[in-house]
Amino acid sequence: MDRVRLMTWCRSCVSGVHLPAFAAAEGGLFAQRGVEVEFVDCVDAPDWTLGGFAVRPKAVGSGEVDFALTSVAYALAAQTEFGGRLGARFVAVSHQRNPIAAVVRADSGLERPADLGGLRAARWSMPWFAQEYAGALSYLGVHAPAIVDRSDGLDQALADGEVDVIPTWMDMTLHHRKAGFPIRTIPLDIGVYTTGLLAADRLPLELDVAGARRVRRGLPAPARATGARHRGFQAPLSRHLRAAHPIQLGAVRACSAQSCV
Repeated sequence: MDRVRLMTWCRSCVSGVHLPAFAAAEGGLFAQRGVEVEFVDCVDAPDWTLGGFAVRPKAVGSGEVDFALTSVAYALAAQTEFGGRLGARFVAVSHQRNPIAAVVRADSGLERPADLGGLRAARWSMPWFAQEYAGALSYLGVHAPAIVDRSDGLDQALADGEVDVIPTWMDMTLHHRKAGFPIRTIPLDIGVYTTGLLAADRLPLELDVAGARRVRRGLPAPARATGARHRGFQAPLSRHLRAAHPIQLGAVRACSAQSCV
């Protein structure tokens, strides 16, 4: 049985990106495919920018892990920094979507991405969102936003007219519906945001391809992954994310970066 190290998506979230992998581990699907997967906690990003998150693809290229579930945006940031010599490549796509959306006041008259050109967009404590938002507008041929730095009080800034847009992920817009005034969300909806399985170039091609296929084929459908979580997988998942002790999930060993040797 081949043993590979797989870096997870993030330290504190139950993301749809890595949940299927945890469900596959719990159900023994990886073991059935002849692969032992060691889940490794993701590397801490020094800051929440694309360049900051690039440390995760760089961990694959440097040999800290064999595979990672990550964003192509992070990988491209790392490739840019390394001049195209990252030493890692995508071998499977888990899903393709663009989650970036604009939160605007419901009475703003803004309804489409084309309406957002040149408007004031908040760059908050996670500046990656403003970067992704500006990039999506550029891709759509819309004028660049005017970036306004705002560390906190985003909803109040939108209410007071200090900013016109709060860039965020579509699945995070629910937080802003508690602001006390009506809002509208405008998805930018470009089909170039891809997440998937990143593999180290240093692996032999046969292991790379075969390992990727077995890891990919071991991943269950999203519905099955969700069902596994509801059947009680949340408890071991929480222990894993707290970086406690290695835990046995069937024949697959899952542990944190701190406790694995």
